[in-house]
Amino acid sequence: MFGIQTSELVVIALVAILVFGPEKVPEFFHRAGQLISKLQRSADDLWTTLQTEMNQAKKPLDDLGKDLKTLGDTISRPLDAASAPDIGKAEEADEAGTAGEAEE
Repeated sequence: MFGIQTSELVVIALVAILVFGPEKVPEFFHRAGQLISKLQRSADDLWTTLQTEMNQAKKPLDDLGKDLKTLGDTISRPLDAASAPDIGKAEEADEAGTAGEAEE
């Protein structure tokens, strides 16, 4: 519980009894529990809000990344198609050159 050990909790309770008196200690701890509960809810709300905002900010970047990938694919298709016959011709020339050397 918040990194507090049992012995530390006992010391806190004893100090509270001495400071506030035995009749007000239950009310003190009740209010402290309510405060901690409110802080936890506020932290959860803050975390949820931050996650939502980050997702909204990230969505346009993801869309831009997809658009850039599509554009890159569109550009590289004609380049790949243009270079593919050249590769085939180079391989044919290598084979022809190797065959000519074998005949000699």
